[in-house]
Amino acid sequence: MKQFLKALLGIAIICGIGYGVYMIVPEYPHNIIKSVVQPIVDVEAKLRIEQVKNLGVNIKGLEGVTYQAALEKNTGMSCWVYEKDETSGKEMVVYRGNGASINMKDVTDYGEKLYTSASVKFEFHIDGTKVEVIPFIDGQEMNIKDGKHVEQNKEVLKMIVTQLSQGIQEE
Repeated sequence: MKQFLKALLGIAIICGIGYGVYMIVPEYPHNIIKSVVQPIVDVEAKLRIEQVKNLGVNIKGLEGVTYQAALEKNTGMSCWVYEKDETSGKEMVVYRGNGASINMKDVTDYGEKLYTSASVKFEFHIDGTKVEVIPFIDGQEMNIKDGKHVEQNKEVLKMIVTQLSQGIQEE
């Protein structure tokens, strides 16, 4: 009995240390671990992530391409995570990848530079059957919410997804 309690205590200590390390790692490694474990233990998360991954990209030249295929083609260390605010019921799937090259030099108000080896993040805000996609490059939101940039936000999203899917086209 004493040996069993020692083994149980040892397992509890190892689990506690593992959880402590998991909680202090930075956001990106944290999300990679979460993207592996979450679909295994949470059926709702797995379903929502698969639904978003399989959404068709509604962009000329990318007909029949899913968001998963478009976003993961030219990025590394990809991860998909599901988040739900229990109080408001708002759902969101977040995609993260790194190593992306995106040319935003000719787009005013959105950074106006060439990003190389950039980290990208896409937030898919789910509201019933409607999904709003918000892109981020190196932590900067590429969606200006002032009411004046509505159409430009759509064009910037299309530009980023196209470049991630097809690579940067030569000028």
